[in-house]
Amino acid sequence: MFKKIGKVLLVKPALISEEEREFYKELSFENFIFFKEHFQRDFEEYLSHLRGGLRSIKFLAVDQEGGRVCRIKGDFASPSEIAEKAKFEGKRVLIDWAEKIAETLENYKLNLNLSPVVDRGNKETPEFLKGRSFSKDPKEIVKFAEILIGEHKKRGLRTCLKHFPGLYNVKIDPHKELPVKEKLFDEDLYPFIKLSSRADFIMTTHLFLPELDMEKPSTFSERLISFLRKITDFKGAILTDDLSMGALKSYSFSERIVLSLVSGHNLLIFCGFFEDLMGSLFEIKGEIEKSKILKEKIQESLTILEKY
Repeated sequence: MFKKIGKVLLVKPALISEEEREFYKELSFENFIFFKEHFQRDFEEYLSHLRGGLRSIKFLAVDQEGGRVCRIKGDFASPSEIAEKAKFEGKRVLIDWAEKIAETLENYKLNLNLSPVVDRGNKETPEFLKGRSFSKDPKEIVKFAEILIGEHKKRGLRTCLKHFPGLYNVKIDPHKELPVKEKLFDEDLYPFIKLSSRADFIMTTHLFLPELDMEKPSTFSERLISFLRKITDFKGAILTDDLSMGALKSYSFSERIVLSLVSGHNLLIFCGFFEDLMGSLFEIKGEIEKSKILKEKIQESLTILEKY
């Protein structure tokens, strides 16, 4: 099972040294996420170099939300800006915007956009989420997100709803610390419920949600994953947010990987240093090979991912 562990990880590749490529090959890595620095070089050549020697490539992902969260350069309005513009100029501007984003992924031969953000947001939204939300109104969020998803589907591209169970009213940036969400609101869950049959993936977020789990943060909570599946009837793959974020800094990387898998997450995002990932995986090799629960969870995730 350890030789297949790479299949349940979505990682940020580095310089693609021979060591890195052999590591990816040995552990069956096939899912990669790209950032701005990857597009500042000849990306086609870089992608060809990445593919070389690997058995297969499945998901080539990017965060191309629009606005400041755009890994590929271009004139892309933020979700909040385009939603406001659409109210005055009509649906067509939203369609054109979504089409442009989808075409950009297609041009770079990517197949997964970690978007749309379906968190609720308003003018008081903290900086880490500012501009990334379509609206405070959950029904408007669904209407706008459906268009983005639809334009990607036309091109055979996959999308991901984030950040379950919603970061509305959360003040602390999970990139830095672990936030607490005191209460779940139906309005926060509504977009995930309504859009779950349309999107390919759902991403959770790092937060402490005592209403559901008094012991573990959401990323490590079986209760949260069970709750997500129950209210959305979602049968697809559930992603973690980046496991190298500051919210999880009190846990070692090895713990983050093991606990995320045990919780029922199917695809783990890791955007940290290649050396940290390699060291952590070989550190838990014995545990993966011996633990019945871990082997069952990994196989369950592989079964779900094979359907894509």
